[in-house]
Amino acid sequence: MRYNDRVKIITNQKADNDGWDDEVKPVTSDWLPCRITGVSQAMNMGVFGKYDSNALAVHFKNKVEQVDYVVYKDVQRKPQAVIQARHNTVVIIGSV
Repeated sequence: MRYNDRVKIITNQKADNDGWDDEVKPVTSDWLPCRITGVSQAMNMGVFGKYDSNALAVHFKNKVEQVDYVVYKDVQRKPQAVIQARHNTVVIIGSV
């Protein structure tokens, strides 16, 4: 599989405030190599409960532990499902 596309991942990490606040700060990664494909009809129905023609599957080559947001084409999208399979991670994102 070719990983020609690039996306950024935003993860929310807790800030050190002596444990009194639940403040989080977003941390943005560099451009990560990935493969972006469409989502099948069965996957659409399973994840969204309806057909979303703009849904995308972002395939990462390695395991990605935490994904809070994906930045694709300068648009921040929240993942609907994160699938860990073998040595890959697949993130399903919906339309804006």
